[in-house]
Parts: sequence; structure tokens; C-alpha cells
Amino acid sequence: MILTGQSVIAGKYAVEANENPSLNGSLNPKYEGEVTALAGEVLDIKPTKQKFPVYKLNLRIEGVNHIWVTSIAPQPEGGIKVGDMIIFRGFIATASSTDPTGELGNIIDSETLLMAIQSQRAR
Repeated sequence: MILTGQSVIAGKYAVEANENPSLNGSLNPKYEGEVTALAGEVLDIKPTKQKFPVYKLNLRIEGVNHIWVTSIAPQPEGGIKVGDMIIFRGFIATASSTDPTGELGNIIDSETLLMAIQSQRAR
């Protein structure tokens, strides 16, 4: 799904991605561009050359690995720190399309990540 103003345009795989966005414990690259939300504990934060850090998120779901998230959205009040419980909303992206140099893929050691456009503290 793509949010545009007041309307929502669903992508080709929106229903599948919303029901289960993972494949073999990671985000499924087939769903690149589809909107999803992830909530979990921030385990690690790493800088990137694009000035947007990446966050390693523990979703606490059996069979799902830690998921990496980068966010272009303003951080919630107080920033984001290791140990925080955060909800990220955004779209599934591949590391190679986000950073064709391969640096991002090397940092996160994953093919996919969530490109967050909104973040908030979990209650």
C-alpha cells in the first residue's frame, strides 16, 4: 500500500505483505515497496553515510529474525535509544536498491529492511 494524502493505493502484494511480510525470518524482498508496520525493542543502532542511522529491531516473534529499520521520519520525543520499544511504519525495501554501493548491505548483513516514514514509542 502507498499512502497518498487521504487515499491509499494498494500495491500488487499488499494483502500478502500485510498478512505476513517475512520470508525465512526476514522481510520478504518480493514485497519491496509495500507498506507495513513493525514494533519491537531496539537492540542496536549503527550510523550510515546517508546520515540516517539503522536500528536493529527485535520483534519478539518466534521464527522472525531481528529486522533492520532506517527512518527518514523525525524521531519520537527523546530520540531512539537501545532498549526502547518503538513502532515503525514504512515500506519494505532492499538494501541494494536503497544503497547501490553495497555499504548498507554490509552494515546490516541483510537483503531487506524497513524504510520507516513514521516512528513512535510503543505503549
